[in-house]
Amino acid sequence: MAVGDENLVSIVRGLISRNPDDREEASETVCDWLNSFDRREVKMISALLSSLVVLETESDCRESELHALSELTETGFIEAGDLVPLWQIRRDTLRGSEVEHFDYLAGEYS
Repeated sequence: MAVGDENLVSIVRGLISRNPDDREEASETVCDWLNSFDRREVKMISALLSSLVVLETESDCRESELHALSELTETGFIEAGDLVPLWQIRRDTLRGSEVEHFDYLAGEYS
């Protein structure tokens, strides 16, 4: 199954929006549509999210982005190389559930 290019581009636009509410909503959409993505879509979104998390300045958005990445692992399509940018994050800069998501991803993929 696939969400299709139109929906994929819509998610990407939300993830890269300057508006934190849009970024958070797009991350939540990723979680909601988890079982609808095909391999290509998961690889694209996970690679983008791993780069965006490193640059994210809003902790609520960063938590949503890390949560989306954690959820995407359930698809079985993510590989360690898709998350390489994520390892630039200093763990001590994360708070609350951000740490839990980061630790989970690090335990599975680093």
